[in-house]
Amino acid sequence: MKKVLFAFLWFVVLYFVACFLIGAVAGGIAGSHHPESVAAAQQAGMIAGARAVSEYRLLIVAGAMLLSAMGSVAGVLPGTRERTA
Repeated sequence: MKKVLFAFLWFVVLYFVACFLIGAVAGGIAGSHHPESVAAAQQAGMIAGARAVSEYRLLIVAGAMLLSAMGSVAGVLPGTRERTA
């Protein structure tokens, strides 16, 4: 039961980290195309980040699910390793 809970916890962590990274990269690239105005760069970055995350949402969910399942079954992720007596 503990492994299942930690697998779910790792799924949530991996999902949010992936969303953050993809959104940040897309937003940074889009914002860099507007050097004339900070407000325009922020607006473009917000739109591009949200669009990128929503476009790759299924891939992000599948990747986070796969990594958390494989990592917890293998005992690689913290909290999922079998205790040695």
